Amino acid sequence: MAERTRLRARAGYRRARKLRRERRGVVAVVGTLLSLLVFFALFGIFLTQYVPLWMDENEAQLSNGLITSLATLKAGVDQQYLIGDFPSYQVPFTVSSQSVPLFAQPTVATLSYLSGCTGGFGSGGAPAEIGACTWASLSWTTGATTKGGQNHPFVQTATTNYLAVTVPNRYYTPETYYFLGDAILGSQGAGREWMVAPPLFNLTKTAGNVTFQTSMLLLLGNASSFTGIGSKVVTSHLLSHTRYTSYGHFTTAPPSGSTGIGASKPFNISMTLGVYDLCGWYNYLYNETHEALGATGWSLTMAGASGPVATPLTFADCIASIGATFTITLTVSAVNYAVAFIAEDQIGFNAGGL
Repeated sequence: MAERTRLRARAGYRRARKLRRERRGVVAVVGTLLSLLVFFALFGIFLTQYVPLWMDENEAQLSNGLITSLATLKAGVDQQYLIGDFPSYQVPFTVSSQSVPLFAQPTVATLSYLSGCTGGFGSGGAPAEIGACTWASLSWTTGATTKGGQNHPFVQTATTNYLAVTVPNRYYTPETYYFLGDAILGSQGAGREWMVAPPLFNLTKTAGNVTFQTSMLLLLGNASSFTGIGSKVVTSHLLSHTRYTSYGHFTTAPPSGSTGIGASKPFNISMTLGVYDLCGWYNYLYNETHEALGATGWSLTMAGASGPVATPLTFADCIASIGATFTITLTVSAVNYAVAFIAEDQIGFNAGGL
């Protein structure tokens, strides 16, 4: 009897020990699952919150760096044709952003130097394909057609290349920048277009006298494009630069018996630009001219791929203008004095990268 009791006690001990082992195993599995859940939760937060924020900062730095490089290039080109001290100028462009190791690849921008017009010009002086042509024209005339009505009118018309930087950001806003017409402009896919760095343009009216100052920068060279990791050096070579003034172009007859020249008479200036970023250019020219002259004495007209554009521009006009060039013509009447800087500059990419 005693022996049987001892056997039952041993069996109960074995069953209790077995239950304790099973409980320890369940606790271990539950603890592992909870640890995995915590890990995946933190990992998901890292992927959905921290990585996009990190890459957003990287792409913002890329865009800001490209704007700085474009501004540096423009400043160097301006000094070249205004002063003429150094014929060559080099600026490095970093075209790739930083990455998040193992989680996000770097964003790579495209640096393109493209030809201005492919279809040539028609008999009227305008390009054959207005919606796909970057060009410039500047003229000073009195508007008179009679003999002696104007002494020496000034007319310059030429096509120009342009430098485009396309930044296909995935986290930051995708952007495109243009170096065209001695100005830097930016655009975004939603129709936002703005002037980043304005061209040499100064219009003033003092004591009834109107003074006009501008530049006509023609970019030349072979078309090329670069997309890759790292940097690319853009080189600018000054080919020619000339300063023109209106002094002596439009004068009255000299006084009887005088050996000098007559007094200057007012003349008209017409500046035509075939450009991208319609709204950026229009808003800049409109605001500058309106501030200097008020609502009279000038006009601003536009034509492009979708025909004439009404004034003032609407947001729909900005969206419709993306990807096409537009011709903008600014006409100022009764100008008393004008200065124009005409320059030719060759842009190219250095072989290799940094």
